[in-house]
Amino acid sequence: MREKKHGTHVIGPDGSVLTRANLPPANLKRWVARRKAEVIAAVKGGLLTMPQACARYSISTEEFL
Repeated sequence: MREKKHGTHVIGPDGSVLTRANLPPANLKRWVARRKAEVIAAVKGGLLTMPQACARYSISTEEFL
């Protein structure tokens, strides 16, 4: 079985290019709509999976949704 490769970049909610390097920091304490939208765009675009996003940002699946 081959491992699914993730994309290297996606287009963010404001039209900018998002990469793993410029996602919101993992130690984020204050969430604003723009940052959450960036993380959701990254997951939808395959930059990271939902479980990876939840682990990285210490949020539950319910909080992600």
